[in-house]
Amino acid sequence: MEYEIIDEKIISETELKEQYLDYVDKGNEIGKKLIEHIQKNVKINNFEETFNEITELGLGIRDDYIRMIIDSAPSSVEQIRALLSPLKSNIKEEDLKKILAVVKKHL
Repeated sequence: MEYEIIDEKIISETELKEQYLDYVDKGNEIGKKLIEHIQKNVKINNFEETFNEITELGLGIRDDYIRMIIDSAPSSVEQIRALLSPLKSNIKEEDLKKILAVVKKHL
């Protein structure tokens, strides 16, 4: 079976579960493993709402890092700090707590 690429976009596992899981080929081994992995590991209930709430905090975090935060569903400020460490930004402790509160709200 041949597949045609119709769009290239980086998406998170949570987005995949919520919006694209119906399009995964469930008849092949890779599709089956992907579905199993997603159903086992995705913890956030509403990607778009979570993404928008973190974005609205106005912290200047890149979209790909917000996606990482949502997918990993961190349980502490230290985990968020570790995820954001490559950005070398100085996000205040209180702002990290706000991000954590948003994540916990959507678990």
